[in-house]
Amino acid sequence: MALVLDYNDSSTVQAEPQISRVWCDGCFDMMHYGHANALRQAKKLGTFLIAGIHSSDEIKKHKGPPVLTLEERVKLVRSVKWVDQVVINAPYAPSVNTLDKFGCDFCVHSEDIAMTAEGVDSYAEIKAADRYRYSKRTPGVSTTDLISRILSKFEDDQAESDQVAQASPWTTMGGCWLTSQIIAHFSSLQEPTKATFLYDVGHVDFLESVRNFGNYVIVGLYSDETIRRYKGSKFPIMTLQERLLSALACKYIDNIVIEAPYTITNDFLERFKIDLVCRGKLTDSMQVDEIDPFKEPKSQGKFKIVNSGCSFTVGKLIDRVLKDRTSYMKRNQDKAKKEVTQYDMWQKLQANGE
Repeated sequence: MALVLDYNDSSTVQAEPQISRVWCDGCFDMMHYGHANALRQAKKLGTFLIAGIHSSDEIKKHKGPPVLTLEERVKLVRSVKWVDQVVINAPYAPSVNTLDKFGCDFCVHSEDIAMTAEGVDSYAEIKAADRYRYSKRTPGVSTTDLISRILSKFEDDQAESDQVAQASPWTTMGGCWLTSQIIAHFSSLQEPTKATFLYDVGHVDFLESVRNFGNYVIVGLYSDETIRRYKGSKFPIMTLQERLLSALACKYIDNIVIEAPYTITNDFLERFKIDLVCRGKLTDSMQVDEIDPFKEPKSQGKFKIVNSGCSFTVGKLIDRVLKDRTSYMKRNQDKAKKEVTQYDMWQKLQANGE
């Protein structure tokens, strides 16, 4: 489990000279596979990855109100298998002193230009010191895009939700197109010894809790069609491909069944050598008929409801966005305009070979 430090409380870290330490900071709001891919690329450039997470006040000042609290964002970042350490309350504009304080050789951030509320490059000082490395931004996804999806799917006044249609040029560069290469980058496979089948991918707390019941966790991902059948046409928020990459990045997951069946049969249990099927105590219901999808594992004594102590669900996430829809709509509109400018600047730099 990644150690969590507070930027404001931490003294200078004495780093081991033979280890290349990398700094990668961000808001990490509504953590998605784009965030995970940035962290993956950062870890690839060094040995020890430190993920700096901005405070909610910093995010509100420079980008707009976050959906998740700092504590929730920390849990998500700590679950990413490439992260070795987390630093909370990281500055939105890190300095050379930030890198030195945590013994980092350099900072990694995506190729787009991150700007402060004052319109200044957040990484200007680090770039000037030649301690900045670029990672490729993942097209087709962003927190802004996910907020827009929720507003457009669940907003009662469609005319009002249409106002969020303007999107970042980064987000609109195609969708989530999976390739064998990106799946290989995200994957790390090992042979099972005692398998726990997780049929309901809940929160990180749940995933972490399930590891107490086995040392090999298999997650089943429903198809988009299955989710729409049992939860309604507005779901899922993220496609199967997007959910797959997010799950692959989680350190608590060992294997994934793609388009897992709704009902677990004996053949399925035997095929994957499953000893226990786990479901969260608090979860968004998928059962709308009299069919019990867990009847077979229950009859074999292989079913367990796990209470992780987490009360957060996808439904509550949606409620948060809709409750403060005006603020998030303004956030998205401002962010889209800002990123259009950033994208133009990036294209000019590319044209000039910088």
